[in-house]
Amino acid sequence: MIVVFYGLGITSWQDGLAETRGKERFVVCPACQQDSTSATVCSHCGASLANSGVGSTRGDPFPTEPENRRPGVLKSFFLAIAISAAWILVFYLAYFRTVRWSHGVFNAETSGYLIGSLLTPILIAAVIVWAIDRGRKAKLSSARKNLLTAALALGVSLVSITGSLRESRGSEDVSLKQKMGHLMKQAAGKEAAAPDTNWYDGPSREFFRDILNFNQEYTGAMQSAKGSSATKLYTPESYATRAGMEATVTQLHAMLDVDKKYESTEPLIQKLEARISATSASEADKEAFMNGVRNSFGKSLAPRNETMRIEEEWLQSSIDLYGYTLSHSGDYSVRGKKLVFRAGVSPDEFQGLQAKAIALRKDAVESKHKLDAARQAAMSQTGITPADIDSPTSKQK
Repeated sequence: MIVVFYGLGITSWQDGLAETRGKERFVVCPACQQDSTSATVCSHCGASLANSGVGSTRGDPFPTEPENRRPGVLKSFFLAIAISAAWILVFYLAYFRTVRWSHGVFNAETSGYLIGSLLTPILIAAVIVWAIDRGRKAKLSSARKNLLTAALALGVSLVSITGSLRESRGSEDVSLKQKMGHLMKQAAGKEAAAPDTNWYDGPSREFFRDILNFNQEYTGAMQSAKGSSATKLYTPESYATRAGMEATVTQLHAMLDVDKKYESTEPLIQKLEARISATSASEADKEAFMNGVRNSFGKSLAPRNETMRIEEEWLQSSIDLYGYTLSHSGDYSVRGKKLVFRAGVSPDEFQGLQAKAIALRKDAVESKHKLDAARQAAMSQTGITPADIDSPTSKQK
């Protein structure tokens, strides 16, 4: 017993004395307590060291500290965050899709739609992950399976809701255009007014009626402003007499005044806004509706505004031309179908003014044709024809 305990004490003690000196490795012999340069036989007394259990070297007697586990903890933490965020987004997209589908109305059918929207991407993702894991030799960990399933479910949800938004947007646009067509026909008196299904139906119908009246008033005013002189513009006959030229200038001014009077459609927008404000809809709905009207109406009016601009420029250039001929009526005479300038008077300025006016009239006519084509395309999308909204006095100039 003494030998046994003594041996254990020696072993423990020698383990604490083993050290490295320089580049040599020393062990302590339990027999002579000397440092031996050999690990098998004591270099001093020859005792065997093979089974002595002496193998430690002198140096740091403490064991190596375990590796820092912090990177692994952080990895698990961020993995958990990623998984949670993915599942939250999957649920949110399903909820968002359900709200759009139900228009904010929640009932038993809505709940079923929500569950279906949520479970479909999850089941698809779970089947894919199961197939992937089955084909692998090294199986995925639970955390990786969870992350992959959540990521795939999120991807399926995004693809699904993108398609849903496109389909919904397309069907809503078609329905809205058809609705607008019926309201325009009702405004023109070509279709019986139906009961309002939306809070904005009544104001919209009145808005379309205002537009039709505005267009008819403009057309009537322009036809009244025109006279026989407008059909003879730029002909030698139109420069023959001062009275004829004065009448032409008067008519051109009247046409320009009509264009300027009906140039802005802002009064129509203001009347619509007043009607919308008088409804019982929420302020947010009213504001959203008017923003949509202003944006869409502004875009649709762009061709008209450009046509009006070119027409006004043409009318002004024609006024300048006939103003010039009036002030220089003594410098030329009309002989047959030609203007003959007296000696010493250059016709260059007259020719320049006339060429500019003729070119601008051509631009105005081309712009008017483009405007008519744009109107026709817009009406065809709403299912109406010019005959559905035009009155006998609304023919365009």
